[in-house]
Amino acid sequence: MKKFIYKYLIIASLIFSAASCDLDINENPSFPTTADPTMLIPSGMAWSVSNLGVEVQLATSMWSQHYTQNNASNQYTSYDSYNITNTAFNRLWLHEYAGALTDLYDARSQSEKIGEWQYWITSQVLIAFDYHILNDLFGTIPFTQAVNFDEYKAPKFDDSKTVNAGIIDLLDKAIAKGTDAADKTSLEEKDLVYGGDISKWIEFAKTLKLKILMRDFDANKTTIQTMLNAGGFITEDARVNGFEDKENKSNPLYEYDRRKLNTKYNIKASATMIAYLSAYNDPRIEAYYETGDKGDFRGLPQGGYNIAQKIIAAGDVSRARLAATDPVYFMSVVESHFIQAEAYARLGDKTKAKTSYEAGVTAAFDRWGFADKAAAFLAGVYKFNDASTEDMIKSIIMQKWVASVRCQAWDAFFDINRTGYPELGTEYVTVQDLWTVPNSNYVVGKLTPSVNSVLSAGKYPKRFLLPKNSTDNNPNAPAVIPITDKMWWHK
Repeated sequence: MKKFIYKYLIIASLIFSAASCDLDINENPSFPTTADPTMLIPSGMAWSVSNLGVEVQLATSMWSQHYTQNNASNQYTSYDSYNITNTAFNRLWLHEYAGALTDLYDARSQSEKIGEWQYWITSQVLIAFDYHILNDLFGTIPFTQAVNFDEYKAPKFDDSKTVNAGIIDLLDKAIAKGTDAADKTSLEEKDLVYGGDISKWIEFAKTLKLKILMRDFDANKTTIQTMLNAGGFITEDARVNGFEDKENKSNPLYEYDRRKLNTKYNIKASATMIAYLSAYNDPRIEAYYETGDKGDFRGLPQGGYNIAQKIIAAGDVSRARLAATDPVYFMSVVESHFIQAEAYARLGDKTKAKTSYEAGVTAAFDRWGFADKAAAFLAGVYKFNDASTEDMIKSIIMQKWVASVRCQAWDAFFDINRTGYPELGTEYVTVQDLWTVPNSNYVVGKLTPSVNSVLSAGKYPKRFLLPKNSTDNNPNAPAVIPITDKMWWHK
């Protein structure tokens, strides 16, 4: 499979180095629409992986307080201070609509014409996933009129509920086509996720559907219960593997941050996560962060990039541990277990909630080679709290937050806004107590204000800012929505 990854994921090393363009989403700098679906699908995957693995992962890692900007460089200070302009996400928007979605729409259309339903399902599920990410980040996006270049020169923006309903419809149709695709020729190595196994794509579709239904649990309660009874969720991560420690062949974030920039020390550990992992002696701290010059794990206060090095030497702060071979996840088995655990908790089934929670924690430890440690934690500091529905949800989402470091930060960001966990705090981690226990007023496990936040007191980001390259070129774009505005599914 590697030769196909390298052929298509070279995009990942080029996208972020490309200059921003004032282009409408109806301009396609990608690939010719006459290409075969077996070429368009891996191309669409490559665009999706690059978008998700770099810009989305970077911003949400800082907004979930996994990472913070180094105090000896300044590449990501805008994310860390929430000082987001309307050009911040131009490339993400352009490369999704004119890159990933365009290729995937073309692949789906051509597959449907020739009855190649295995290609159609793969395209359909990836389209649904990309819309899910865009919808949950921006809150209102072109959907019903998107990527129809001939008919809609200025597509309308649909509200988030409309988009979610549309995504569910996409997934239902993909699931329904599973039988038709069973005896078709596989994409094999050109499927960078599941190697052409359509049964796994159907599991991916079901898991994503459950995730989106949970955005409006009360309205979807019956459907959620039916889905849980039926099962069929992912048993293998939906992720792209096969990266190597070679230029243009490595993980997109590693390629961009560690190989292409003039410094390799931009992304440092947030004191928020360091405090949590240290408080519970969690061994995953070794998988998430490197030790600093003093030989231990130390975090920088969130947004503390202008703290003088004479106070905190940059080398003493733990750097984020990234590897050239890190996969890029769409969804994971860990996430699936936690989604099911939360669903059972909200349904009042404590036994199944506990079982799914423990499966999630165990899989999260196993992901980094600590499977033998999970049982002790589940019997001790990470024991499931089923005293109330809210206690169960807090247990689940806190562990989901910890599990998302280095892999699925966007889900932590979504959950913070959706559930209120981790809670939004008002206390900073003080410099003098940085290396051991935070200041006496700080509660471990709460988010802290960014030291250099441009937002008013008590405010945290809730969404990405709609990009200039769409709002300037599309008369149907809404007025600018502040990044602090809640979405309808936020707590």
